[in-house]
Amino acid sequence: MIVTIADNIDTILVDFFDTVVERTCHPEVVKRKWIAALIDSYRVRLSVEELYALRLRIEAGLCVSSQTQGDDAEFCYDDMSLALYYELQRGQIVAQLPELELFISYCRDLELALELSVQQPIVATLDMLRSEKAKGKKIYLVSDFYLDKQSIIHFATHHGFADIFDSFFVSSENKRTKKEGRAYDVVIAKLGLDVKRTIMLGDNAHSDIVMSKARGLFAHHLPVDQHRYDASLQADRERNRIEKKINQVIAEDKFSFNWVSCAIYLFTRRLYWALVTKKAKNVYFFAREGEFLQKAFDKYQATLPADFARINTHYMYVSRRATYLPSLGPLGSSAFNKLLYQYGSCSLSAFLKSINLDEYVSDLKKRFPQVNFEEQHLNIAALPGFIALMEDEEFKSIYDRERNEQNTYLNEYCNVLMAEKRDESVHVVDVGWKGSIQDNLAKVTQRHVVGYYFGILDGAECHKNNIKEGLLFDQQWGQRVGDDMFNEFRAGFEVFMGASHGSLKRYGDSVENFVFDHNEAEIALYHEQIAPFQQRALHQFSEFAKLERIYSVSDHEIGKAVKKAYFRGVMLPSRHEREKFASIKHYENFGVFNFSSFGQNKRSALSYFKRMAKNPRHTIGSAWWKPLDFHANGVGYLKYPYLLIKKIKSKGSK
Repeated sequence: MIVTIADNIDTILVDFFDTVVERTCHPEVVKRKWIAALIDSYRVRLSVEELYALRLRIEAGLCVSSQTQGDDAEFCYDDMSLALYYELQRGQIVAQLPELELFISYCRDLELALELSVQQPIVATLDMLRSEKAKGKKIYLVSDFYLDKQSIIHFATHHGFADIFDSFFVSSENKRTKKEGRAYDVVIAKLGLDVKRTIMLGDNAHSDIVMSKARGLFAHHLPVDQHRYDASLQADRERNRIEKKINQVIAEDKFSFNWVSCAIYLFTRRLYWALVTKKAKNVYFFAREGEFLQKAFDKYQATLPADFARINTHYMYVSRRATYLPSLGPLGSSAFNKLLYQYGSCSLSAFLKSINLDEYVSDLKKRFPQVNFEEQHLNIAALPGFIALMEDEEFKSIYDRERNEQNTYLNEYCNVLMAEKRDESVHVVDVGWKGSIQDNLAKVTQRHVVGYYFGILDGAECHKNNIKEGLLFDQQWGQRVGDDMFNEFRAGFEVFMGASHGSLKRYGDSVENFVFDHNEAEIALYHEQIAPFQQRALHQFSEFAKLERIYSVSDHEIGKAVKKAYFRGVMLPSRHEREKFASIKHYENFGVFNFSSFGQNKRSALSYFKRMAKNPRHTIGSAWWKPLDFHANGVGYLKYPYLLIKKIKSKGSK
């Protein structure tokens, strides 16, 4: 609509929303998207509808309070955030809350980013205003909005038209609204306006036109079609439709183990919000599973609104083998406790390989001709040959020289990668399950390290400078946080996030001099089976992202659909999925150094039941994947009662 401003008008008042900018959705959808993001950020135990209703009740209460004090029905954004903080705290419906000031600041930043993501400048209006500005007329923005004046200035600056306005007036600043008409009283008095030489432009027939004319101003109505706004709000309120569409993404993108893929997506979005709430600037993805996880995370970040926080991602070459030796102290009775606790049954050669001293095996064999370095022992720490080795001065010299050199190399690598940011916590990502690489890294670098994993098992090392968080399940301190169903197929997460390169053996004086294991079988598996899965997974991520751009989708909706799909997939896999996983061989490159097959040796059903009668917990619990083990032993039908038991336990834990 073309607007012509009369020559006798020297002051123009302009509304903001739907006058100089328009939204691509209903304004309440912005709030609902904010609600969804807040749920993800702080793991609020409410649905979008429930938390949205709570915000509306708080806003209404603040408006009533304002009216009782003689002001208009308006509220300040920070007051709403403050009240919400105490409601969440009081109701104990949130897993984690930061300090109050951080919460309020985060809420504001999130709302600003979401607002900007749906705003589009109205070019015709802005062109007209620039033309009038060139004629020497004064132009002021007058808006009814719960965010403050600085927020409106931020929007205008972002869009590049802040210079048009001589000043900004926002209702939340003094609780005077255009709706009640008193905002005009404030503007007229403060600017000393001649109402007969002033015009108000806006889209709201009552607030912008009727109430301004009641103050003697001229006014021009710039109507907008509210139908598209109402349609977007209606669609966003239909939660069943959203959940159905999420289920469709999982069901329609048919490929083997797509239920594993959607769990990776759930982890990725939880990782993003966990990092954002901790104000992380950088995140380091551990090799090798981190190669795909970094791709997934970068893809997720790319789908977010432009003004959302971005975390710089880095790929970090680590392995249990490479980081273990540099983390060790002087030789002593407890020097290798962590290694021997898990791999006490091994040979001396395998032990030396785990601590990266295998290149000295030939010389040590000559030094200890009476010791069989290849023989497997149930308790190697009690072996006389092991004790003799620990007491040998030559071995002590080799050990100290190598561990000190590797410690220096690893620290130098971290300093370069982390740019000596000693003031920052180091945020690291890996699959799980005890986080031993993180332990080694924290000891070597003496930095504050925070780790994020698919899951953390009970017994993981953790202290104030070495924090771990399982985003799908967390069993630290004997608790059961998250959904234990994701603990059913841990091997699947490791396998399907394989990397294009071998495992790191040891550090050199630069990345170019790092030494890697080149395992042809692992590389072949990656190219033949893993890479195709990862490509399909990233495509599935794109479909999820489309839904998140349209609807106010929180962890509740994504999580509900993913848990259902994962439960069904992990308990009732297809025959093709069972056979495919059974054919995979996994190489253990720390402790034992051999291949193991996920496919179980077939036994008779009678033999299986005998073993289960003797030790049911071990018989069932030791399987890589329960349905695969059941079928391999001729008792495939046991997956149904097992599924029922897990379902009952899952409901009981909620």
